[in-house]
Amino acid sequence: MEQSIEKYSVFSLPKSIWGIGLVTLLVNLSSVIIFSLSPIYLTTVLGVSTFDLGILEGFVEATSWFTRIFAGVLSDYLYRRKPILVFAYTLSALSRPIFAIAPSLGWIAGARLIDRISNGLQATPREALVGDLAPKNLKGACFGLRQTLSMVGSFAGAGVVMFLMHHTNENYEVIFWAAAVPPILAVLALIFFVKDSPIAGRHHAKISFWAHLKHARHLNKQYWRVVLVAGIFMLSNYSGAYMILQGTHQGLSPSQVPILMVLQNLFAFASAYPMGRLSDRFDRRILIGVGFVITIISNASFAMAHGPSFVLLGASLWGVQMGMTQSLLLTKVADTTFTEIRGTGFGIYYLIIGVAIFLSNTITGWIFTHKSPSLAFWLSACAAGVALILLPFIESSQKAKR
Repeated sequence: MEQSIEKYSVFSLPKSIWGIGLVTLLVNLSSVIIFSLSPIYLTTVLGVSTFDLGILEGFVEATSWFTRIFAGVLSDYLYRRKPILVFAYTLSALSRPIFAIAPSLGWIAGARLIDRISNGLQATPREALVGDLAPKNLKGACFGLRQTLSMVGSFAGAGVVMFLMHHTNENYEVIFWAAAVPPILAVLALIFFVKDSPIAGRHHAKISFWAHLKHARHLNKQYWRVVLVAGIFMLSNYSGAYMILQGTHQGLSPSQVPILMVLQNLFAFASAYPMGRLSDRFDRRILIGVGFVITIISNASFAMAHGPSFVLLGASLWGVQMGMTQSLLLTKVADTTFTEIRGTGFGIYYLIIGVAIFLSNTITGWIFTHKSPSLAFWLSACAAGVALILLPFIESSQKAKR
């Protein structure tokens, strides 16, 4: 019997949801260590040019996004999510020592590619598994908890980087070896604390992979409406680099710039779980809409900035919207898909989001450079406004529960 929303606490959420959150915490901790230092290591120690670094980053990130749809479809076809996740996180663990022993760009590129393939393989089965295991009336809380623990890992990773850089006298090899430990713990946590999807225990007729792909036609119009609104909204999302650039334009010194990312992540962390829990009581569209409005206000703050305080406010609001919209849109995907094709649904969702973010960053970068920063932020606000107008076309989550 499902618990009433009023009586449950965060500690009464399913153990496997906590397990998935712990796994993402550990992997994010390691990832922040690796990927906050690897660009510096490549350029200053190995002498890689910024241009070559950009090509590498673009290629491996594209690989990650396009791997996600394959992983989602495969997890549906196999009727198993956990084995794919164990394999994906094991790849992540295996990639870490390569960073410590890498003598050249080729080794680092190989490690980055392995890690990004791992990232792509884990993303869709992980979200689908959360959707499978979450009680119907607590989906928002479960996705919010997973998102919050992921951000805790990012915070911890940033702290570990600063600590180790100081206490090892910037010894990259030692730090990269330290980053290899959390993924191993993550694999163990996944094996012992997370159970597989309920579909794993059911009897299924054997069909070919291509025949299984036809099941995607069962993704209903409500799902596609969620994907459409999310895709349009993600055209308003861009790299934090543009916030940093605007911060420097408005008077923040290089030593003060990191406060923008701290504020963004702090407010994202603070908003994810509470908003997810609240969305289980009310129509999720209302809270998603609030997130879209906050995105517009954040962009307005960046666009009209006349000093550092405007940029600091914009970064804080941006963090709030991240905490709200990312977990709630994932919850809506879970709301509008059924278990047997949920991985496919998340795979398509992530593919559309990846394309939208790529377009957003490309357009924002061009306008930022060739027109004006203010125009770039205003256009981002307009994209969020269009998504807000289309939001009522998504089915009410309260109706979906009935």
